[in-house]
Amino acid sequence: MRIHKDNIRTFAISILSIVAVALLGFWVAGVFLSPKQISTTDPSYRAKTTYPSDPITLTYWRTVDGPAVFEPIIKRWQEIHPNVEIKIINIPLGEYDRRLAEAANSGALPDLFMLRSDWLPRYRASLKPAPRAIFDPQEYRRLFAPVVVKDLVQDDKVMAVSYGVPTLGLFYNADLFSKAGIDQPPTTWQQLLDANSKLTTREGDGLLSSGIALGSPEIANASSIMPLLMIQNGAIMTNSPPTQATFQNLDPTGYPGSAKALEFYTSFAKPSKSNYSWSNGFGDSTKAFIDSRTAMIIDYPYRYLQIKSESPGLNFKMAKVPQANPSAAVNYSEYWAEAVSSTSSQPDIAWDFYNFMTSYEIMNLYSVPTMKPASRLDLALAQRQDSLIGSFAEQVPSAQNYYKGNSEDSDSAIREMISSTLGGFDPAISLRVGAQKVTSAISQYPY
Repeated sequence: MRIHKDNIRTFAISILSIVAVALLGFWVAGVFLSPKQISTTDPSYRAKTTYPSDPITLTYWRTVDGPAVFEPIIKRWQEIHPNVEIKIINIPLGEYDRRLAEAANSGALPDLFMLRSDWLPRYRASLKPAPRAIFDPQEYRRLFAPVVVKDLVQDDKVMAVSYGVPTLGLFYNADLFSKAGIDQPPTTWQQLLDANSKLTTREGDGLLSSGIALGSPEIANASSIMPLLMIQNGAIMTNSPPTQATFQNLDPTGYPGSAKALEFYTSFAKPSKSNYSWSNGFGDSTKAFIDSRTAMIIDYPYRYLQIKSESPGLNFKMAKVPQANPSAAVNYSEYWAEAVSSTSSQPDIAWDFYNFMTSYEIMNLYSVPTMKPASRLDLALAQRQDSLIGSFAEQVPSAQNYYKGNSEDSDSAIREMISSTLGGFDPAISLRVGAQKVTSAISQYPY
């Protein structure tokens, strides 16, 4: 099923908000996602290297999640390895990229550190691959999500691991759905259009209420939603191995999949289109959803924590993202990975800590408060039954992404494509310019 015409990051959260979200995460963990609900015949961690008896301290740089997430996990670790301290240093997200690059350039990376999955080629020379005795590549391919395998296994070596694979999903206001007589969340884009028409209130070219926040480059996650639509519509984002963008190309039948996807996305912000449901006058799309001024947004599961923190009484639910072809689901993920530096004095111990972290039981302890479905396929399968992250966990096996090189530049290029199309440029022209910029971004950090 193809998408047809007309049918188809502001970082400013106060410390109090961060604390509130963290506390909410642990409340969610205790009430909805208790690890006791997850069972397996072999949930335990087993060390895969020899541990010395002398005291060891490994430094671990992290960002995003906050220190409280790891408190119960590190407690478990210390019970098993009391002589090995994992010293976690949390760095604000706004500083993390710069500080990580500076540390890599000066040879001063910590033993363990987080990095975005698409940063791996950039830091490859600074990484220590996993010993095969700890992470065998064949076993890794069997155990973890395909998108993680594609990104993190290179030259038949496990270069990094991931704890969670958040996918884009649909957030919807249950009260507004009920008022409009909509019983179920849409599972296809056509169903979404039908729901959107019932939820959007127009007055001439103006909007009184919004069905879904889409169409603008200012929408939260626009640079993720647009690639999702293009891939669902048959686009190949880059060549392989990735050296240049190819999403601007026609498919073998001559169908302009990306152009149709771009036209579809922008139609939601064009007053002349029947899909029209969003104006930048609504402001921040997440805030508009929180205030019930739009009925639907597309976001990652951890957005739940912010929404619930800012509006505890909002009656909203989450569902899988709509599909162009439900029989061949395509989903989208951007996630963080965990690596060991080549300068670590104890690389085997560091990698065995990741062996501990990716064990079934411990990964669930991480996945719970962070609202990030597990990267382990067996655990993601179990999490499908969860009342909160179940729909997102179900999408893990079909999650895709693409290599961006300089991710900031690639994301900017995607948003500029949207802006130029809204400004009147032919989508094909916008795509060609965008592809040139993404190719340039890839060349900055060659794969």
